[in-house]
Amino acid sequence: MNSNDIVTLARQACADAHVPAEEITPIRLRDNAMLRTNGTGGPTVIRVHQRGQLTTAVRELRAADWLRSHHVLAPEPLVPDPVVVGGRPVTFWEDLGSGGPADARETGVMLRTLHELRVPSHLGLTEFRLPNFAGRIGECLTDDEAKLWLTRQARELQSRWDSIEWPGLWCVIHGDPSPANTMDSASGGHVVDLERCCIGPAEWDQATVAFQSDTLSDPPSRWEEFSEAYGADVTEWDGYAVIRDVRSFELCLFALRHAAVSSHARNQADHRLACLRGQRGPRPWKWVAP
Repeated sequence: MNSNDIVTLARQACADAHVPAEEITPIRLRDNAMLRTNGTGGPTVIRVHQRGQLTTAVRELRAADWLRSHHVLAPEPLVPDPVVVGGRPVTFWEDLGSGGPADARETGVMLRTLHELRVPSHLGLTEFRLPNFAGRIGECLTDDEAKLWLTRQARELQSRWDSIEWPGLWCVIHGDPSPANTMDSASGGHVVDLERCCIGPAEWDQATVAFQSDTLSDPPSRWEEFSEAYGADVTEWDGYAVIRDVRSFELCLFALRHAAVSSHARNQADHRLACLRGQRGPRPWKWVAP
């Protein structure tokens, strides 16, 4: 769907949910679109989920309420249930403003608090598993030789993942606590985008933060501040490299699936693939958003 179609869909969802929507502005248009409406009741963030993701959208709403009740800051759901328009679930959220990512120390404390919570039975959280790489590879905008290489890499990653010996019990994890999925606000740092919230290894969340510094463009100091606040350094664990490589693979596939958006997106997708294939030197590769 193009941006006009997404705005039209969001406007219909606002009407169905009785959310004022005099003006709707796109924030981010990718797999899950984010928009903002400035109605008479104040600004509201609209999240348009992918088709077939109604269960995920409901779980995200319930997870946000559960986190807030346990003193982990998350945006407040403003409508209790998703509205479905054109087969796509739509949810409505408190607008935290346009602040940047949460402070690294705050993020460390938030995730440590989350990981220490008792696993709830009422949220219907699923158990963490690796994505369907085969399906994503099939959607990649690249040639057959590259897809064959990616398929071999996916099998190798699955094998390495299966051999991990986890150091502790699995718990509730955010699933993708990258800086883009945290937000600073007047009331403190929040975790946002809870679609991947599940029961999984705490090391996954920690490694996702570490990965931002050792592979992407975050300064090393951010990881140092996070790990000090969290109270552990996952990079000293043998399994860290597996998670780091899985995350790198995921972000490469994401870029390859969206390579047609612009010339920059095409260049970034090709660059990421070249990095994984050992053609761009050692990490950090300082990838940027496609």
